[in-house]
Amino acid sequence: MKKTLLVIMAVLCGLSAVAQDVKEIKKRRPKYVNLGYVYQQDMTLESGEVIKPKFGATINRGRTYYFHKKPIARFLNIGIDATWIDVNYAMYKPDITGTTLHQAEIAMQVGPSITLTPAKRLQLHLYGRFAPTFALRYDTGIDGEWGVGGNYASMFVAGGNLSFGFFGIGAEYRKGNVKYKQFNLDKITDAVGGIIDGGNNEEAFVSRAAEGTTDAVPSAFFGTKNALEGLRIYVTFRF
Repeated sequence: MKKTLLVIMAVLCGLSAVAQDVKEIKKRRPKYVNLGYVYQQDMTLESGEVIKPKFGATINRGRTYYFHKKPIARFLNIGIDATWIDVNYAMYKPDITGTTLHQAEIAMQVGPSITLTPAKRLQLHLYGRFAPTFALRYDTGIDGEWGVGGNYASMFVAGGNLSFGFFGIGAEYRKGNVKYKQFNLDKITDAVGGIIDGGNNEEAFVSRAAEGTTDAVPSAFFGTKNALEGLRIYVTFRF
């Protein structure tokens, strides 16, 4: 009987400890969703023309994984931020009549963070992250000479936010570079169409898709190294 009571008490103590851990984690509001405005860097073409962005927006979502169960000295928290999805969009309007340039980056972020809690429900969150990114660019073109391109980019993000309970504001700076490769959509479409039509066209698909970044209609917005850089001001919602 005594052993049974001891087991029950041990289980209850364990459940209480787990509940306390969950409660402590929830107090720190580890999950976040950020919505923001992007001040994208101006774009300089090989011709020397400088194009300024007209609009930019961003959304990302992630979570902080803390190294310890409770705050150090009741106010310091150290952990790793993992932003599982980060989408950045910017639109440019070059002087070329009828042309609009759409630019987007889809990324993930990971890096260390420090959270300070100087007062109840008040949090200051500082972070630095590495962001593997796939960058895309779409040029609406002139007289049907539009183009689509993209490539991988390594980016770095540093910033911070101040929140009170559920709501907060923040700012971060992103930096990286990419050399966009223009896709030849006609060849890729033909290759996919060959497989859909039937037959053993796998080799033809691989051959044509491999050429998907060549022989496209030349565009001034592809083929050169571009800086991906800018400031993002955002509102954050923490859970």
